[in-house]
Amino acid sequence: MAILLLGASGFIGSAIAHLLLARGEQVIAVGRDLAHGRAVLPAAAWRHGDVSRLLTPAEWQPLLAGVDVIINASGALQTGLRDKVGQVQLTAMLALQRAALVAGVSQFIQISACGAEAQVSEFMASKAQADAALRQSGLVHTILRPGLVIGRNGFGGTELLRWCAGLPLVHVDVTGTGPVQCVALADVVAAVLLALDEPAGRQGQFDLVERAERPLGQVIALHRRWLGLPEPRWRIAVPVAALVPVRIMADGLGWLGWRSPLRSNSIAALVHGVRGKADEAARMLGREPLGLPQTLAAMGAAGKADRWHARFGPVYPLALAMLVVLWLGSAVLGLLRLEVATAELTQAGLASGLAKALVLGGSLADLAIASGILFRPTLARALQAGIVLSLAYIAGALALRPDLWLDPLGPMLKVLPVVALMLACLASSEER
Repeated sequence: MAILLLGASGFIGSAIAHLLLARGEQVIAVGRDLAHGRAVLPAAAWRHGDVSRLLTPAEWQPLLAGVDVIINASGALQTGLRDKVGQVQLTAMLALQRAALVAGVSQFIQISACGAEAQVSEFMASKAQADAALRQSGLVHTILRPGLVIGRNGFGGTELLRWCAGLPLVHVDVTGTGPVQCVALADVVAAVLLALDEPAGRQGQFDLVERAERPLGQVIALHRRWLGLPEPRWRIAVPVAALVPVRIMADGLGWLGWRSPLRSNSIAALVHGVRGKADEAARMLGREPLGLPQTLAAMGAAGKADRWHARFGPVYPLALAMLVVLWLGSAVLGLLRLEVATAELTQAGLASGLAKALVLGGSLADLAIASGILFRPTLARALQAGIVLSLAYIAGALALRPDLWLDPLGPMLKVLPVVALMLACLASSEER
């Protein structure tokens, strides 16, 4: 069976892809970055395509050649620099549905979102409209609507849970949010496989959620216990309204390419709650869906890598922010105190013109690195440039001003941990 899988490198899509490939299915994956796709999922047949730009049936037709089934596990949380929610989740899906009818595709499996009909955000509204169109399309279809998906890997909301659970000494309980029903990633994948194997008996729309409705704080506490972290010393209640400044900042960073799980659409979902009908999950799976404690137990004991991820997660954005402040501050100080900085180099024997040019060039390079770290698509290259420039500063100081290494305040020694911090951030710069 030839299966076109959208979102094959994502949190849910990659889990579906691995099991399909293990069953011997032919997985045709669509992606913007074929090199990345082939690196993380080499057994799939990759076809180049940007879902946000495939907006007419004619643009989808070449990708549907030889395809029997479509599984859509793609999505975009919020419109920003790199995502256009309406295009990805609605316009492109309507075009794909029409193209699938013409191409004779036998089945369409849609991964939607639990509670999408409430339309509390653009994300939910576009999912709901695409689901409604699929129900009326004439295609044999299954619409799966998972709650908060829990898997060993982490991305988006799942990753945020880990970060909250990994906070040292403190348990943060966000008040004013609705109840949450989780679902095991394994159950989502199982539902997809059942829909493939029994398309006639698994047609329609199904919520995929556990039975229990839990407050968000309890979901975080269960994750903390799974991670094997000590019980928190303090419990802090934070009203969801207090997250407004964080949400505004996260929305702004979205236009610089950052896909934070704290943007408006996520907060809207938390306020509304993540709830669905567990009876539909049981009917789809032919058994009771796993509850959150069972899901965590089935994932096996958390290891060092899980705890590292949970603990470093909240530190990572702070580390990047401090690097931006460092490089930006260095640039501003160099430009504002140009003569003083130039004098430091002329004391080492450099000509005044050359010294001034080096200070200006260094300040502009510092400014470029700060801007590159802020702009998500250039993050890795900016960190690499920062490491190289820092090493150049070290080499220059050794050659021209070795006395700085003996300064009691240690200005040059402090460059070394900055290089180490940039190496750590570079190692963590991949999104998936």
